This record gives sequence, C-alpha cells and structure tokens, in this order.
Amino acid sequence: MKDSNLKSIALEIRNGSSKEDCKDSSEIKPLQSSSSSYTKAVGWCSRKCTVDLLKRRIPIINWLPKYNIEDLKGDLIAGMTVALTVIPQGLALASLANLPPQYGLYTAFMGCFMYTIFGSCKDLTIGPTAIMSLLTAEHSTNGGICYVILLTFLTGCIQLLMGILNLGFLVTFISSSVVSGFTSAAAITIATTQISGIFGMASKSDGFIDDVYNFFSGISNGNIKVWDMTLGFGSIAFLFMLKYSNKLKLSCCGSTMQRILETLLHTMGIARNALLVLTCAGVAAILVSYDVNVLTLTQSVKPGLPPFAFPAFSYHSFNNVTNQTIDRDFIEIIQNMGTGLIVIPLLCLLEAIAIAKSFSKGKKIDATQEMIAFGVCNIMGSFVSSYPATGSFSRTAINYSSGVRTTAGGIITGSLVLLSLGFMSPYFRFIPKASLSALIFLSVLNMVHYEDVIMMWRTNKLDLLPFFATFFLSFILGLEYGILIGIAISIGLLLLQESKPKILIEQRQTYLGCRYLFAKPDRTILFPSAEKLQTKIIKAVPDQSDKSVCCVLMDGEHITNADYTMSLNVKCLTNSLKTENVKIIFVNLKNDVQNSLKGSGVADFIHFSSLEEAENYIDAISVCQTSSASYCIAFPRHSLRSDDVSLHGS
Repeated sequence: MKDSNLKSIALEIRNGSSKEDCKDSSEIKPLQSSSSSYTKAVGWCSRKCTVDLLKRRIPIINWLPKYNIEDLKGDLIAGMTVALTVIPQGLALASLANLPPQYGLYTAFMGCFMYTIFGSCKDLTIGPTAIMSLLTAEHSTNGGICYVILLTFLTGCIQLLMGILNLGFLVTFISSSVVSGFTSAAAITIATTQISGIFGMASKSDGFIDDVYNFFSGISNGNIKVWDMTLGFGSIAFLFMLKYSNKLKLSCCGSTMQRILETLLHTMGIARNALLVLTCAGVAAILVSYDVNVLTLTQSVKPGLPPFAFPAFSYHSFNNVTNQTIDRDFIEIIQNMGTGLIVIPLLCLLEAIAIAKSFSKGKKIDATQEMIAFGVCNIMGSFVSSYPATGSFSRTAINYSSGVRTTAGGIITGSLVLLSLGFMSPYFRFIPKASLSALIFLSVLNMVHYEDVIMMWRTNKLDLLPFFATFFLSFILGLEYGILIGIAISIGLLLLQESKPKILIEQRQTYLGCRYLFAKPDRTILFPSAEKLQTKIIKAVPDQSDKSVCCVLMDGEHITNADYTMSLNVKCLTNSLKTENVKIIFVNLKNDVQNSLKGSGVADFIHFSSLEEAENYIDAISVCQTSSASYCIAFPRHSLRSDDVSLHGS
C-alpha cells in the first residue's frame, strides 16, 4: 500500500517536473526581456555616471587634491577683502529689501560655503545684490520674512531643477538689450529709493514714481535733516576720493616708501565701504555718548547666528490695524508671489552667468553646473533665513583683483561674516542710515548702461525697441513686468526675423542650355518662414504657357533640420508644381531633413548630393522629352556629355 502511494507520488513529481521542463519558449521570453532591460539600464548608468561627470558636478573634487600654500595665501587675502565689502553692503541692501539689517548678512555666508563645493568659477562671489534686494522688497512687503524665506527656497528648487534638466538654453532667450534696459532701470530705481535716505527723509518705497513724488514732497514740506544730509554728501565725497586714490602716482618719496604708500592707497580703495561704515559708526557712537542724537541710525541688529530651520509653507499673521488674523496656505502664497517665481530665478542665473563669463578669460562656462550650484546655494540659504542670492559684479571684481586662486576664498568670506554676526552685531546700531544710503547710491551708478544705446544704434537699431520698452515699462509697471514684456518683444522680433529669410531665386541653365528655377534659402526654414518659401517659389515659376522651365532645383545647403510645418509646406509645394508639370529637385539636404520630407509623404521625392548631378538629371529629362524612346532608355546608362548629344544628332 505504501509502495503504491510512493510510486504515485513519485510519478506525479516526475510528471510535474517534466511539465516544468517542457515549458513553451514564449513563457521564457519575458524573463529574457526583463534581463535585457536590466542589462541595458546598468550599461546606460555606467556610461553616464562616470568620474568625469562627478568632477564636473562637484568641482571641489577636481581642485582640492592640488591645493597648496600659494592657493591658501591668495584665497585668504581675497576672502578677507571681499568680506570687508560684503558686510557693510549686506547691512545696507537689507534695508533696500525692506528687511532688518541682519538679513543682509544672513544672505552673505551660506552661498559662499556652498559655492565653494559646487561652483565652477573661482572669481564669482555669492551674496546679496541691489537688484535681488529690490525684487525681494515687494514680497517682503506682502508677506514679511515668511514670504522671503519661502521665495528663496522655491528659487533654489527652480534653479536646481533647471540644472538637472539642462535648461540653460532658456537664459539665452533673454537678449542683451533687454538685460541692459532692465539693469539701467533697476539702477535708477535703486538710486531713487536712496536719495531720501541721503537727505534724512523717511520714505517707504512703493515704486519709482512714488519715490520721486515723496522726495519732492518731503523737500517742499521741509523734512530734510541737515545733519543726515551733511553726512550723506560727505560719505559720497569720501567714497569718490578713495575710489580713485589708487590711481595716484606718488613720486615725492623713495621707491620703498612709494610702494608702501601705493599699496596702502590701493587697500583703502578696495576696502572703502568698510572704512566708510566704521568711520561713520565711530562718529555716531561718540555723538550718542554725549547725548547728541542728531543722526538717524540703523535699527538694532539681532545678535547671534540665524536658526537653522526649514522654511514655513504657510503664512499666519495678525493685523493690528484691522484686528484680523490672516492665514494663507501654500497655494495662496504661490499665487501672491505671481511672476516673481519666474523672474527672480531667471534673473539670478542670468546675472551670475554673465558675471562668470566676464571673468572667465575666454574659458567655457558650464551654465548647467552654475544652475545646480546656485540652486543648492539658495536652497541651503533658505534654511538660515536668507533672501535670494546671486553673483555680485563689484565684489567679483574685487575678488579677481585681490588674486583669488580657488572658490575656497568663499570660505574665508563666509567665516568672517559669521564672526561679525556673532561678535559685532551690538555695534551695528550705530551705523547712520545716510552713510548706508550713500554706499548703495554710488554702487549702482555704474549699472546705468547709457553707452549701450550708442552701440545698439551703430550695430542694429531694432534692438533699441526691446531696450526702451523694458526701460520705460519697468518704471511704469514695475521691474518684473518690464522685463517680461521686454523678453516677449525681443522674442517677437526674433520670430519676425526668422519669418523673413533671404531666398535666392533665379533662373539658371545647364551645360546643354536647359533652363530651370534655382532656389536657395540662407537659413533653416521652420514654421515661421515655411509658408513664405512656398509662396515665393510658386510666384517665381513661369505660367503654364511658358514651357521654358521644367524643374525647380532647391539647394538645402543651409537647412539643418525641418519641422512638421516646413515638411507640410514642401509637400503642398510639390503637389502645386506637379499640376504645372514642373518637377522639384532637392540638392545638398542633410539626412535628417531628407527623412523629415519623406516622412511627410512628399510625392516623387528626388534628391542629389551635388548640383552637378542634379543638372545632369535636368538635362536627361529635357533630352528624353525631345528624343526617341530608344535613346531615352539607353540614356541613363551614360554620364551626360556633349559627345553623347552629338552622336544622337548625327
């Protein structure tokens, strides 16, 4: 009994195993397919994720092993010099962003640390700038510090995403004329907001027109404070004097003393902002110690380092005027930020990449890497209460002239900013507002690009249209809308120019005297200009009564690709010419263009690689139309020569 049961079990097992062994091959294919997909995925990752890519995306890996004492010396001097500039500028620019002074310093250190790791341009310095401060002011007015920190986080996320997706080409659609007009308008707007501070008048910035109105209203109402005005104009004179002091040539002393004095003047010229703030703060502190309160001083700066915290994604505030609590969720905050989420990330990248190119000495700048670097800088900056940071041209110039060797100079700058926050914050309250206003006023004067107007007039007058549109609309509608409209106008002009290509159309004849219509566009034909190409060729073809032209030869030497609209128009053109008994022949087309035209279903697609072959074909058509059938059959076996024709004639 037991044996029979065991036999039956063994038989079942054997049958089961045989069934498993005899599986259909179709059941195995999916496993092979998944294995093949896995192998392909691993191969793709091994090709893409290379050491070279890692070095490009984290540049510190490339230069840190080669770091030496000379690099440390250059970075130390440059980092200290930049810190002496960014500390007073940060305090001043925070007021421009309608934020407490310490937030300018919060913006000045984290970007320096992160750019040391991810940055690719050794000269570029990251921190608060006048344009970013002005663009941030609107959001700080709407939602306070909560809005600003969240704006910084979202700006960094957008920039990082653009870098990962290789969207650096988007920045190229902002033309230089638009940037020039925007920068000039922003500089004048910033300078206007600081004039009231130089004269000691309290004025809330609500735009260029309101600033001008408030300034003249304050003068007519007698709100000028003489002591503040005196200090403001004195600060401007002091900065001008130190700015040009390094250009003095001393010859009254010995060579050693002359070098020492010239080095001293050069150092004072570079650190003029720090010297101004220290001098004015010292004078104000002495006056306060004697109970002489004649100067308008900076509000108290919160001592210590900022907390490291994640940005808040909701807004909660109590309005003391209306006695109402305001609650906004993340979606409502995004809606309130509006175009700022588009303009600020793009302008931040555009400004930084333009500065990096200016100091690259002809080396190629990796725009994708800069997007990643600035994305990380702003994301990490939002954790320490920073507002959007970007590259500063003035501080980058100082960094370059101070002999910086690597991006490690940012570590020195950021460390000194942290030290000033930790130990010097109680003394920042003695800094007069008039001196900070004078500092910002002079720092933006060089940003007015009046010379660009002359250059545009000499090169291409059409570029003046987006320049002036951006410039004037930035005053009327605001900077964000001004630059968006300017970009739209410049892209519209670009499309207008693309829709009007120059097309050479003329009648030619072959070696045997056969006439044909030759057409050659000077650029790639895409959807804006496809219809114009079709129209011009059809108009140039003679009437059906005139049989002198039997072919249209289109030279595509300058056509690099073809879109759907262009392919469709070529198909329509071919059909229209076919009704006129006119063939269209293509020559010098790229393989991609040929595939696009064939894919659209162009009837009787004929292509030759050279003009000579195409003309031979036209001669062949002409000979066949006027010769016997026997010759036409034999003709294609020959290359077309004059002796062939003469033999036929005999």
